[in-house]
Amino acid sequence: PKETSITSDEAKKLGVCVGDENSDSKETISWQIIDEELEGQSAVTIWRPLQRWPLENARNDTVSLVELKPKTGRYHQLRRHMAWVSKCPLLGDKSYDGGGLAKTLREQGFYLCSNKVTLEHPYYNTRTPEGRKEWDANRDAILKGVEGLDGKVRTTEEEDGTVLIHCEINLPLKFGKIEKQRDEIK
Repeated sequence: PKETSITSDEAKKLGVCVGDENSDSKETISWQIIDEELEGQSAVTIWRPLQRWPLENARNDTVSLVELKPKTGRYHQLRRHMAWVSKCPLLGDKSYDGGGLAKTLREQGFYLCSNKVTLEHPYYNTRTPEGRKEWDANRDAILKGVEGLDGKVRTTEEEDGTVLIHCEINLPLKFGKIEKQRDEIK
């Protein structure tokens, strides 16, 4: 298995969407890249730790909140890459946690959540003149974005004119309650 460190710029060159496009920060973020075939097909995941907490019964008595970005989309790719290559299964993953002490954490549920997605706008990017005309007429208002109680929706325009929709929801509350759950497990 091949796992190594790359920068955000290197990840972008791979075609993986990283970072906050609205941020003025020039901070270089380090990611880990896993390039390991699954069932004979290329499978690439980049990831980075966001937070760590002490947790008895976890590997090295530590549990981490990680951000995972798949470049490819293989069956259970994120779960298998973390469990098999990084040797750090996702919390609550009954299929790939390896058993042992990790089983005591299963009752808290599975800690995997997709909370961000970016898509090309299905109407503004069409070849029909109506979609582009509507985009041109409302562009400034649309680019302001919308925030709700459970996340935000943001629209951006690439240099080539492609209109992208970025949707983000907040992580479920259980992700922020690891320490409380740790005390309940004891």
